[in-house]
Amino acid sequence: MTEQERQALAEKLAALREEALAHTEQALAYMARFGVRPEGRIQPFLPPEARQQHIDRLPYEHAVRQVVVYETEPGEFSAVCPFSGLPDYGVLRIEYVPGSWILELKSLKYYIVSWRNIGAAQEDLTAIIYQDLMRHLEDPEYLRVITVYNVRGGIRTTCTIDSREQGR
Repeated sequence: MTEQERQALAEKLAALREEALAHTEQALAYMARFGVRPEGRIQPFLPPEARQQHIDRLPYEHAVRQVVVYETEPGEFSAVCPFSGLPDYGVLRIEYVPGSWILELKSLKYYIVSWRNIGAAQEDLTAIIYQDLMRHLEDPEYLRVITVYNVRGGIRTTCTIDSREQGR
């Protein structure tokens, strides 16, 4: 690695560190507005905007209607809880009937993994993922995104967004 490449990498890392610190401070300020105090260790985490923004897609050129389901194995989908700084693990289920497009799996996997260092509430993650997928699929007959998070504090959280219930 050349000195110029090292310098560019160092600048990139410094910018990422600053972004993570700023987002963490924003999340703590947001929680404080509602009287929520973080528990555990606070660690910097990235904002949702740092996730992979693009998912490759392939044309769906068939007249037949089929339901496509992608579901992660437990432990493959995670993000960071902005209240505790701990990882939130869950199962992500994506279900849709293609319109013009299908999602390319390798690209979808990279997208899912890109959430690992993102600090956001479980409900927010589900909504953002739904919006991202809808943007890439453009015109599915329907799209349903479900996240089922591991039990925390004796409570299992399941979030579901279904385009058929959104008044599209």
